[in-house]
Amino acid sequence: MSTRVRAEDASPGHRSRKHTRIERTAEIQVRTTHRRRKVLTRMGVLAGFALAMVVYPVMGTITPYGNAAEALPDVQQGAAAPSTARAILGGGPQLLSSDLPLPSIDQQASAILTSAEVGAIADSGECSGSSTANGSNGRLAQSSLCDLPFAPGQSLRGDAALSMIALNEHFKSSFGRDLCLSDSYRSLSRQYSLKASRGYFAAPPGTSMHGWGLAIDLCSSDSRGAARAWLDENAGIYGWANPLWAKGSKYEPWHWEFIAGTSAYYDVQE
Repeated sequence: MSTRVRAEDASPGHRSRKHTRIERTAEIQVRTTHRRRKVLTRMGVLAGFALAMVVYPVMGTITPYGNAAEALPDVQQGAAAPSTARAILGGGPQLLSSDLPLPSIDQQASAILTSAEVGAIADSGECSGSSTANGSNGRLAQSSLCDLPFAPGQSLRGDAALSMIALNEHFKSSFGRDLCLSDSYRSLSRQYSLKASRGYFAAPPGTSMHGWGLAIDLCSSDSRGAARAWLDENAGIYGWANPLWAKGSKYEPWHWEFIAGTSAYYDVQE
């Protein structure tokens, strides 16, 4: 019995071309499948990155305060409600107001005078810082006076001295130099001498605040200009002032008094 062979199958060349097409088709399908898998894999990685870096942190921030807006006063709902961004930002925790009253000048001066720097001066034995004046005007005991280390030859009552030292340290941090003082405590004999030379502009001997170690006179260079402006703004923190009487007809811009001390002798005004 003879087997019938199809002509197309009998041709070796034709069979080779068909086989080649089949192989190429299979290769194309494999490459396409691989390409799709790569694209899907990359998209999955990007999607995961977006979830990890953007969506989760945002949701984690918003979710704890999702209902916080309802508990806030003056929050409007519905059509009058704020925008989404404002609602999200406004729904977080609110800081409490820190509008605390500022300390008074006396409180600030006390804080400064009890600071570590000034305390070190008092503890060292250089100055007791006492407000007691042993003796009379112009005749104070040496134990009631403290030398001013930044102004050789000048001294004040203990508490006034410590305050002036602190004031000078602040001044020095701003100007890079010490305050210039021309006078401080005055003995009674010196008060008589100045009264004779200055007349009306000198206090009657025995009444000057210099005689109690509670006043200083600035050098002319520091009684005007930038130094004077700085003192007008900062000296009060340390209890010092150019009194009101020294700003009138008896004009003495160089004369400054320790108000906490002079108030015990007369009603002084800044």
